Amino acid sequence: MFMVTNTRTLSRVGALGTLLMALGGVTVSPPAEAVPAFARQMGVACNTCHYQHFPLLNSFGRAFKASGFTMSGTSTIDSDHFSLPSTLNAALFTNIRFQKTNGAKTSGSPTSNNGEWIIPGETSLFVGGRVSENVGALVEGDIGGAGAATGAGFLASLKLPFVYQVGNGTNVGVVPFTSGLGPAYAFEVMNTGAVGNHIMTLVHPTAVSAQQYVQVGAGTTYNDYGGDAEGIGVFAATGSYFVTAAKWSPNHIALNTDSAANAPPTANYLRAALTPTFGGWDWGFGVQYMDGKSAFAGPPLDRVRTKAYAVDAQMQGNLKHMPLGVYLSYAAAPETSTGETPNLYNPNPKRKHALSLAGELGAFSEGRGTLELAYRWADDGEATNSSDNAATVAVTYLLSENVQMALLHTEYTGNAHDSSNPTPLPMGGGASGSGDQLTSVNLAVGF
Repeated sequence: MFMVTNTRTLSRVGALGTLLMALGGVTVSPPAEAVPAFARQMGVACNTCHYQHFPLLNSFGRAFKASGFTMSGTSTIDSDHFSLPSTLNAALFTNIRFQKTNGAKTSGSPTSNNGEWIIPGETSLFVGGRVSENVGALVEGDIGGAGAATGAGFLASLKLPFVYQVGNGTNVGVVPFTSGLGPAYAFEVMNTGAVGNHIMTLVHPTAVSAQQYVQVGAGTTYNDYGGDAEGIGVFAATGSYFVTAAKWSPNHIALNTDSAANAPPTANYLRAALTPTFGGWDWGFGVQYMDGKSAFAGPPLDRVRTKAYAVDAQMQGNLKHMPLGVYLSYAAAPETSTGETPNLYNPNPKRKHALSLAGELGAFSEGRGTLELAYRWADDGEATNSSDNAATVAVTYLLSENVQMALLHTEYTGNAHDSSNPTPLPMGGGASGSGDQLTSVNLAVGF
């Protein structure tokens, strides 16, 4: 069970894979790094809720999220049926990035093949935390930068969790939500990429997570759908498991003016995971399942299937006093046959699927510096030349708990990248070039 309650004071909370599993002498690692808006409410450092570095969660971070963001360690304004933090909890997140691809350069048309600076990247204002004893909120406002949705208004995401503790320490919640992170945004706490805001790397996400590649954790880029999701989720969570269900539609009223954006949430989302601690490790084992049909805002489709599934696992602990995280995921989306209602996650004629294995070791500077390795095997579902694999190496360093520097390099292989069949790199961040290698230097700051 979670050793937390919604009180007015801080509650107590009490190949690569084979190599990592074979290494011995591990203990549970201490937490590391957090979102400043919630750090202000809790009156603690970022590393209370986050593992190694933001945005990865540790067990306390999972408990805080399961409370609906209502746990508080600072002063509140209280009366009967009223409990509000005495200050507004807000934070600003931004990043600066340089990225380069290795495709051919074109004179007079500079792209990321020449190297490109993104200053700033997506920049967001977060306001959130306790609304009352059993109600929380999180609002993300998009204030610009590369990666901001074209034509979008201020509202990038919103959730309002209503959470109550029942039985033997089980938190049960109802969460109205709208976001660009897919239906998993309703409630998710694993770090495998099951949702896009809890993953090992802030850039190159599809290269390190099968769930991000198939996009069960963040929507999909099919046509003009970029992960939009709105609906109502319900969840139950303790310290050893969580279950989430949601009715949703692939729309986001802040972005879509099409009448379909007001369609009822008829698609289905299910998620179940175990999050035990044993053998000196913090573990996670989960499944995700999407099904149903929904109205979709934007041509050329009015109706889509939302069919995909994923399984994932994680382990977080210490290897000889160095924090270590290992993340495994498999995801798949069925094909779209001729004349069939298109699958939002895969419009192609073959099944789209991916398997990823990633690991991160806090190898230097007392865990503030990490080394990352990841490999993703994938088939993008195209009729031919569909093999799409990626190998990633990275180094991250925390200048402070809320300032992160990262250097990443991803090399893509498979016949989808053969010179006889050139395809754009499946990468985020708005890189405009081509080739089969992507290198990024990213500075992320939250305050």
